[in-house]
Amino acid sequence: MFKKIFFQGLAAGLLAAIASIIYNRIYFFAFGVNFSKLVNIPVLTALNLAACIVAAIGYWLIKKWFGPKADIIFNFSFSILSFASIIIPVSATLPFDLKNPELFPGLTVPMHFFPALAWFTLNPLFKK
Repeated sequence: MFKKIFFQGLAAGLLAAIASIIYNRIYFFAFGVNFSKLVNIPVLTALNLAACIVAAIGYWLIKKWFGPKADIIFNFSFSILSFASIIIPVSATLPFDLKNPELFPGLTVPMHFFPALAWFTLNPLFKK
């Protein structure tokens, strides 16, 4: 069971990373701001993969402890943690040489929901 959940986390991490990279490019072309010193392809890929692998481990533990109620507990927890994590980009102190630092939360806050969205999107594929 852990192997299947791990692959779900890996697939969700890759999907979230792709979505983040695409969103990053759209944001760059829409607003002309470049935050590549902080948010770039390797960082986005690593963070999304790490978030979804940690989520997979959490899901496996919750499934082990709570059985049939695991999905609702995990989904609720993942959603709450995604909302709570937006405090990180909102409170971040940016380097002084960055232009338009006020646009940084607009780029990064939506990305905090991509791992959960990817997990919820792929979940039905891994159920059977």
